[in-house]
Amino acid sequence: MADIKGSEIIEHFTQIAPFINDIIPGDIGVTVARNGKYTLYIPADSLNLGTKPGEEVRSGGTKQAMETGKQVVRLIPKEKSAYGVGYLVCATPYFDDGVLAGVITITQSTAQFEKINGAATDLAASSEELSASIQELASRASQLSDTSKDLDSLSRELIANAKKTDEIVGFIKQVAGQTNLLGLNAAIEAARVGEAGKGFGVVAEEVRKLAAASAESVKTISGALGNIAASITTLSQKVREIEQNASGQSAAVHEMANASQELASMASNLSDAAKNLYELD
Repeated sequence: MADIKGSEIIEHFTQIAPFINDIIPGDIGVTVARNGKYTLYIPADSLNLGTKPGEEVRSGGTKQAMETGKQVVRLIPKEKSAYGVGYLVCATPYFDDGVLAGVITITQSTAQFEKINGAATDLAASSEELSASIQELASRASQLSDTSKDLDSLSRELIANAKKTDEIVGFIKQVAGQTNLLGLNAAIEAARVGEAGKGFGVVAEEVRKLAAASAESVKTISGALGNIAASITTLSQKVREIEQNASGQSAAVHEMANASQELASMASNLSDAAKNLYELD
């Protein structure tokens, strides 16, 4: 390579320049300048500098490379570009025995980079919004789990109270039975004493009726309390299911939140990488 003259490199490059975009992926423009004038210009599809062969080189990266004898690399941002698109310029001078033979300049639009950077920025913003929404959902799921635990505790307390009520109903049932037995004994004694015990017999009969009514009421109350206890038990089971689902949902939401944060981080890294792609010293 050291034996190849700059003029030869420029000649060979001029021959392959029309095929540069077939060889190198990317939308690339090519300029060749010799003796202070442009000898070749192949514009990129998305960037046409309007350069014409035969024109004198007056400014830009090519002019700077000719004057300094050094490679010039410039990044022209979209907001400073006269062509409506940002682009990268790389102008490389070539020499014959220390004498400038010409300059080959490559231009490449940064439109694709800008799209990637814009998409990465949008993705990062969307990820942050998604993360915030997921965090709120996680908070609500956690609150639901706490509420379910409170309901479960309450249902257990209700079941305990229902059992105590059963004990009370059992006591009333026992009293009703003893009252009925007492009324029966009183009726027997009233019958034994004859006419003198008629009034006492009427009272005894009323006591027996009251005992019978109490026993019947106890059955009704006991049945109702049984139904209530069964309903409370079912409620307790459902509450536990809700609690388990809420806990699982909360864990799943936290995993989603972590994934969203990782996505936001990746989007930020992608944006930084896109910016650093054309970052020049």
